[in-house]
Amino acid sequence: MRQAFQLVLDKLHSFLNGNDDHPQIEDNSLTAMIEQAIQKKTTAVHIILAETSFTGDIVKHDANRQQIIVKNFSKNVTRIIRISDIKRLRFVPSTVQKAQKSLFKKE
Repeated sequence: MRQAFQLVLDKLHSFLNGNDDHPQIEDNSLTAMIEQAIQKKTTAVHIILAETSFTGDIVKHDANRQQIIVKNFSKNVTRIIRISDIKRLRFVPSTVQKAQKSLFKKE
């Protein structure tokens, strides 16, 4: 019982101190997802970083500098993101993408 309590207490301390035990995304799978998004041209991505997130289309992948360039749906905001800063990358469903693009066309 004492060991179980100590384990929970250690996990709580590491959480409160900001240590993250979750494994980072493997570079191979992340690079493969980036390349897939660039090849399809119509696939938008949602990128989660340490404290923010960004949704849009990947414009360019610079393998030498280990960064990507992403534009949002209305094409008025461009962001350069280092691959090492990415915590999670997911494809945006096509229905959400169509809805967002039609919303920006009306405005």
